[in-house]
Order: sequence, then structure tokens, then C-alpha cells
Amino acid sequence: MSSKMNCPKCHADISESYEPEDWSVGINAGWFCDACDLGVGDDGDRGPVGEDNVGIPPAPRPADGKYGTPISQLSGQPGPSRCVSLTASIAPGHPDHVRYENFTRIARSWGYD
Repeated sequence: MSSKMNCPKCHADISESYEPEDWSVGINAGWFCDACDLGVGDDGDRGPVGEDNVGIPPAPRPADGKYGTPISQLSGQPGPSRCVSLTASIAPGHPDHVRYENFTRIARSWGYD
């Protein structure tokens, strides 16, 4: 194994203890620290280990502290969301159309039509 791996508990070099996965006996790939009796799973991240690691901060929080679109602003139906006569005409600017457009916009971002 070419990348260096340190124990997350005692920071000892455990690079030489790497074992590949062997699903026939139920073993996942990873390293083992004998000093801590600790298994460290291989999550596939092959970035550098050590003091030069640069953490990736979380995305900045919006000013209002809320993420995404509230469920009250979504509708899976293009027509009225409340019990209204089926013959009632709903103008394109009606809130139910806006809720449906929010829903379809989010669905498209996830790859749905």
C-alpha cells in the first residue's frame, strides 16, 4: 500500500497492517492498530494523512438559518391543493401552480422528468 495511514486514536503509523476485503469470510478492507486494538475501515479516501491535511468546511449557512424549500411550498399536483370544484380555473400565477413548479424544479434536479 503506497499511502500512509495513521491510527485515529494514537496516531501511530499503521500503513503496513492493511488487509484487502475478503467477503467470503466477512472481512472489509482496512487497517488494524495493535497498540489500540482498533480496526480502521477503508472508506476509499486516499488523501494524504498527516499535519498538512486541509479540512473542508461545511457550506455556509443561509442568513435565515434554513436550508432547502419548505414542504408547505411544494405540491405534487398542478391544480388546487384544497377541495375546490374541478371546473374552477386556476390562473398560472396561483400559489398552487407556484408550489407545483417548485416540486417539478426539485424533481428535475434529481434527474426526474
